[in-house]
Amino acid sequence: MKTEEEIRHTIASNLSFYRKLNNMTQAQVAELLSYSDKAISKWERGEAAPDIYILTAFAEIYHVSVNDLLSEKKLKKLPSSRRNHFLITSLSVGLCWLVATIVFVALLWIGNGSTWLSRWSYMPYIYAIPASFIVTLVFNKIWGRRKWSVILVSGIIWGVGLALERSTSGYMEGAWLFYIICIPVEILTLLWYLIVRKGNSKYTQG
Repeated sequence: MKTEEEIRHTIASNLSFYRKLNNMTQAQVAELLSYSDKAISKWERGEAAPDIYILTAFAEIYHVSVNDLLSEKKLKKLPSSRRNHFLITSLSVGLCWLVATIVFVALLWIGNGSTWLSRWSYMPYIYAIPASFIVTLVFNKIWGRRKWSVILVSGIIWGVGLALERSTSGYMEGAWLFYIICIPVEILTLLWYLIVRKGNSKYTQG
């Protein structure tokens, strides 16, 4: 039977091994767990061992089982899940722009000689901007990259503002005021993110 020190050393070795295998830094892992990078470093050095709740969180991040973290590691390559996530997200965003291009071409073809349709034919690309941020945010939520959420939400806010301004600029004066509305929404989003992040950090460390 292994001693407590041997188990702690095994966990430490596995935590470091799987983190590097996933091309992640201690700071990135700390962000996902709402812990400090000092705590991650301490666990990877074997000075202490995380509890079962944290081990479960580690297993989800590294796409392994808790048993993998407790057992002697096998030197085998894991599926490059991060690369797959990036490819799936990129393909989905690319699909948004493909649809925008198809609509753009259709408007030009249908409205051949029409000044009105020619004027607004570029709008599908404007709408594709917030749509791309929304798609990316959905996948980001699924795969737990919380640190990118505030950036993606900001992209949605300003993308929607741009779409509204461009859609109404030919029909109403002061369409640029939509950008003014985006400012307090952006500020509230940042404040919400900071409050939630601080609250989660206190909860997990407290």
